[in-house]
Amino acid sequence: MAALRLLLLIVSLASAFASADLCAQTRPVEGEQATYATALANKDAAKRAQALEAFLSWYPASPLRVEAFEQMMAAWQSAGNPARADAAASRLLQIDADNIRALANRVYVGRNKAVASDAAAFAPIVAAAERGLAALAKWPKPAGVSDADFARLKQQTAAIFNGALGAAAIQAKDYAKARRHYADTVSMDPDGLQDIYNFSVAQLEGAPIDALGFWYAARAIVIARGTKNETAATSIDRYARSRYQRYHGSEEGWEELVAKVAAGQRTPPADFVLSISRAQTAAEAAIQAVADADPATLSFSDWEFVLSHRDASPANRAAADRVWNVIVEKQKGGGARLKIPVKVISATPDRIEAAITDENQATNTADLEAKMSRPLTPLPAVGAMISIVGSINDYRPRPFLFRMTGAELAQESLPVAGGPCAEPRPQLCTRDYRPACGLRRDSSRRTYGNACSACADPAVLSQAAGACP
Repeated sequence: MAALRLLLLIVSLASAFASADLCAQTRPVEGEQATYATALANKDAAKRAQALEAFLSWYPASPLRVEAFEQMMAAWQSAGNPARADAAASRLLQIDADNIRALANRVYVGRNKAVASDAAAFAPIVAAAERGLAALAKWPKPAGVSDADFARLKQQTAAIFNGALGAAAIQAKDYAKARRHYADTVSMDPDGLQDIYNFSVAQLEGAPIDALGFWYAARAIVIARGTKNETAATSIDRYARSRYQRYHGSEEGWEELVAKVAAGQRTPPADFVLSISRAQTAAEAAIQAVADADPATLSFSDWEFVLSHRDASPANRAAADRVWNVIVEKQKGGGARLKIPVKVISATPDRIEAAITDENQATNTADLEAKMSRPLTPLPAVGAMISIVGSINDYRPRPFLFRMTGAELAQESLPVAGGPCAEPRPQLCTRDYRPACGLRRDSSRRTYGNACSACADPAVLSQAAGACP
């Protein structure tokens, strides 16, 4: 609604200015002037627009036709018929391709359509807005208008064009461009919910984050609540709160910020950005982890965390190189192997994919690929917690994956390597006694000396650790 009021103000003021110039150059005949004055005097917006339409039909070459089109646009907007207003703007642009008021109307109507449902509609809006800004720069000041009034009118008109260009930039995820356009828009229309919210998004989604976006998000929440639009207020609060928590490290201070804006702040304080401390990013935390402790004392999860951020910055690469050197040194150039407790994600005789960190185990995400030193039989069950011994010789930062060669199951993990028997069946088994319970094809169970001998029996479908109950 704030944008519509601004548009109507621009059209009505500009038309009055234009009329003064036009009438001074070419005076309409007395009948035209009377008909036009009668049309404008109609208090009903829709009837006023229809009367102006009739006037243009009767006097298509009238020196008042440009002003008549502009007033008809304003009348149809006031009557709640933006489609008819846009049709009037189209006709006026055929007469005057750089008409500021027609371009402003076209941009306003087109932007609402694009935001509502039709993203493809942004292309002509961008063209009209860019043409409008170019025409605005060449707009001559009408006679009898003060410099201050004309400057204010141009700023108000530019706000409509910049708002549309900002919305298109948001749609294209060009947040730097959106920031530039919205900075002008919100300064002229501090109560426009859509533009103020979009300005906050441009600041909070851009890289780096501009904390000023939190103030504008709070302002958008206050405006939405003031207009009883609780759905919008809740949605904006949810988005801004999550970004605030990520930036600040917690929600502490968010409610107080919204309360201050609600108390009457309409522009952000000069020191606002400095008032919100920023939590470390994950990449910064990775650097700090290596700075605070000897990499050799860190856990596998810590190593993975540091290595996964290797490409974030030169400092992150240096931290990752320190960790990788420690891993290489621990393996003594291949003379020693690492033992890693993991959760099995998938297994074949030649390879196991497993999860090392608690987070990856919870989401069943593999962060270790282990190539076995010899075919594995029987296979460990998916989800089993085991330990793998082998040499880590490479890694992939994103998504993170350690690569291990020469892998074997740790001795204590052999009994838990349960699950379906793999084909082909083992032809030779050791005689070490680690009882395994084999499930046979007839649904009976039998205890075997170990998992290998259980799966060597073609009548066994699967085996589990331990003797049968």
